[in-house]
Amino acid sequence: MQTTSEFTSKTSNQKSVKQTAYWLIVVILSVLMIMTRPYHFASALHLPSASLAVFFLGGFFLKTNKTFWGFFALSVSIDLASSYARGAFGDCITVSYPFLVVGYFALWQTGKWCFFNVDQKNIALAVTKNIVGLFIASSIAFFTSNASYYFISGKFPDLSWMQYSTRVAKYYFPYIQSPFLYVILGLAIYCIFSQIKLLKSDQINVK
Repeated sequence: MQTTSEFTSKTSNQKSVKQTAYWLIVVILSVLMIMTRPYHFASALHLPSASLAVFFLGGFFLKTNKTFWGFFALSVSIDLASSYARGAFGDCITVSYPFLVVGYFALWQTGKWCFFNVDQKNIALAVTKNIVGLFIASSIAFFTSNASYYFISGKFPDLSWMQYSTRVAKYYFPYIQSPFLYVILGLAIYCIFSQIKLLKSDQINVK
């Protein structure tokens, strides 16, 4: 039977582990965004943008809306810095730029909704839920960013919506495909570490 001091110590250790894991994930996702966001290091490293995946995985692991705004601020800072370095503020930083938050928030909330524990019975269903959710949320991000860019940026006064749609349609699948590799890798690592943790817990219980 555990004493009060043992229980308090165990609870404190669990909180410490959770905080460490939280900040480790924050650092990993932040570095991933910095290294792969377009017009920054991504073109030099030939890496697909991980921004969509970062917001999805952020919702999956970190959950809090306060953390979401931290990552959104990071994405804005990267874009401003790279735009300043290229001397091309008008290319993407337009009055439609704030609408990116709609797609990013959809990804964050979807990631939060798709969270699963590795010890639950139907892992295949949980993984399928993540894949479908990521596809839908990435599509929302694509359509909101492009629609707002067309209607609000002021760059297409003589271009019909049909003409604009035809031009951007070719970017749809590459756009929504970019986060899948990162998300699948992130979920695979999560499942492996969770399974190891479960095995260790079972061994301790047996003893």
